[in-house]
Amino acid sequence: MNILFSSLSGQDKTESQHYLRVLERLGHKIFRFAVPTSVDDPSRGMWAEMGLSPEISLSAISRLAGFEPDLFLYIEPNGLIPRGMEKALFPTACVLCDTHTYLEGRQRLARFFDHVFLYHRNYLRHFQEHPAGNVHWNPYSIDTTIFHPNGSERDIDIAFVGQLHPFLERVNLIRRLSERYRMNDPRIYLQKEIPGVYSRAKIVLNLPLSDDLNFRTFEAMSCGAMLLTRRVNNGQEILFEENKHYVAFDDEKELFEKVAYYLSHPEELEAVAAAGLAEVQLNHRLEQRVEILFSKVKESPGRCAPIRGMSPSQVDRQYSWLYEYWRMAEPGLRLAAEARRAGRSWLPLLAPVLRSTLRALFR
Repeated sequence: MNILFSSLSGQDKTESQHYLRVLERLGHKIFRFAVPTSVDDPSRGMWAEMGLSPEISLSAISRLAGFEPDLFLYIEPNGLIPRGMEKALFPTACVLCDTHTYLEGRQRLARFFDHVFLYHRNYLRHFQEHPAGNVHWNPYSIDTTIFHPNGSERDIDIAFVGQLHPFLERVNLIRRLSERYRMNDPRIYLQKEIPGVYSRAKIVLNLPLSDDLNFRTFEAMSCGAMLLTRRVNNGQEILFEENKHYVAFDDEKELFEKVAYYLSHPEELEAVAAAGLAEVQLNHRLEQRVEILFSKVKESPGRCAPIRGMSPSQVDRQYSWLYEYWRMAEPGLRLAAEARRAGRSWLPLLAPVLRSTLRALFR
């Protein structure tokens, strides 16, 4: 398959790097293009590499690719969405993350695409601008060539890798656990470091920020640790069996009880960890998720992205929002000028430009 692949590049913490590696391993022809021109500090991780012009057209990207595309695939976060998506001559699809933290933004992004794939099952009902058959739950998965037990001694009782901002309740919880048990250093980890940490852990603790079924769920099992996670109806109860593949808790009291029990019963801990590892390796490899994505697109090849049915002025507003989402004032200003010359509504396009300008001045 010939794929136009839009994703954030040059950045450690993004699932797109795994998709790209797996797609190439499966033999697909990929033309990857990067994020819009950097307007932020790359060290902050959101705009890590200079990319094509944010105003480039889809037809221009197709010419650069040098092949006839079969699919446009956008992997969050912050890939480039070119002009002209409403005229795409081939299916378009997006894989959206973090619907639990900024749902409205993901709903707007989804308008550019024929197919919407969500990591989080609980948010499918919020994407009603598409036909039901074009919004799909395709949860996180693992490239097992990267995430696997590395044979290290399991000298860490409990591992936790995640946000530890002072305002999060989990900070105090991690502190209390570290007073009783051996834990990894509480710091930011590069993704390439995580398999090594989890391969040393007996237990990996997962503390979802909301009702999200996160990447950590699959990383932990794939590295052979026992996953201990909050009991949430987010799809984990569908994909896995509690007390067989993972262990869950409702509150801190139960969490501490489960930690104490399983660390004092290593045979049971190892049995759960082994079952979780086997299940991930059997049913939750990224190769399998990619094939599901392709099959869903083929089952419903109709062109139904909401942007395809918009008037030219509505398309302008959609891109105007996108440039604001990217924190870019100049593309939005040029879009307003283009709309004015063409006799389309242009004054509403100036508000996003003004907001982007103010954010740049006062950040």
